[in-house]
Amino acid sequence: MVQRIHIQWCAILLLMITVSLSACAAPTPVADLTLNTGGCMPSSITLPPTHEPMLTIHNTAHEAMVVSIPVMDLWIEVAPRDSGVLELPRYIMGTFDLFCLSAADHRALGGDNPFLCVLEPDELRPVSRSSGKLIIEPHDRIREVLEQGR
Repeated sequence: MVQRIHIQWCAILLLMITVSLSACAAPTPVADLTLNTGGCMPSSITLPPTHEPMLTIHNTAHEAMVVSIPVMDLWIEVAPRDSGVLELPRYIMGTFDLFCLSAADHRALGGDNPFLCVLEPDELRPVSRSSGKLIIEPHDRIREVLEQGR
């Protein structure tokens, strides 16, 4: 009987330690954009004025994926099961086309060619897994430049 109570108390103590340690674990950062074999989730993103000019991206696919914003001449390749950050121009705002495609398709189009500035939307649209919009809401980051000039 005493041994049975002892085992129950050990089990309860072990459970409490496990719960306590899991509560202390660092939270998984939330990505702005998640890539999977079907493309981007969500397909469209709105960045509020308080959001830093960057997109955090997590690739859950088993293949390397690319996010491309042609008008900004920006793209990023994210390895399978990895994360990346796409730095956006600091002072830009507005609505921009966003394309998500496999890295293999991006390379086949010549998108990794350093002599080619960027692929055009008409080239990306037929091979992209998904497309959407990036909306950067109006902000006052330009104030930083104006204040430095004083």
